[in-house]
Amino acid sequence: MKFLLYLVTCFLLLNVSATTQSLIKDSCKKAASKNRKLKLDFCLKSLEGCKQCKTANNLTELTTASMKNTRITSKKMRDKMKKDFDARKYPKDNDLLVMECLNDYSGTSQILNSAMETFKEGDYKDVIERLNYATEGLDACDEGYKERSTPQISPFLKNNEFLSHLIQIPIAFTEMLR
Repeated sequence: MKFLLYLVTCFLLLNVSATTQSLIKDSCKKAASKNRKLKLDFCLKSLEGCKQCKTANNLTELTTASMKNTRITSKKMRDKMKKDFDARKYPKDNDLLVMECLNDYSGTSQILNSAMETFKEGDYKDVIERLNYATEGLDACDEGYKERSTPQISPFLKNNEFLSHLIQIPIAFTEMLR
């Protein structure tokens, strides 16, 4: 009897895992086909590495989990940026630009929080607008370096591109829910 219970439990766990993987794969495929800014491989890798995404049962839960993942990633990037700034790892003449980028990241986190609240209310159009606005703050960070008297490449360019791509996931999923 215990063996049968064990066997049924294993089967259910495998089935749930397969269903979640299928949800992630199917959602990423559909989203990437509709949103040219979203790359399928990036979507799959990002969500397969996200604990909350792996437990989602439907697209709504997956969208919420992807927004939380994006918000957490944004906060970690900002914290690292701040730690490096405090440790003086950036050139002194870039202090103002780094501080502006730190503010941009704070703004992005606030926008992601408000987008999550708006998502709970079901106002998907506003969610998409907020998420798109969040990417603009990241672009502003890079622009500050380009607009210097001696233009530079932002030291945050790769992080900003990564986070912008990450934001495209909940944008695409929210578009699918509309």
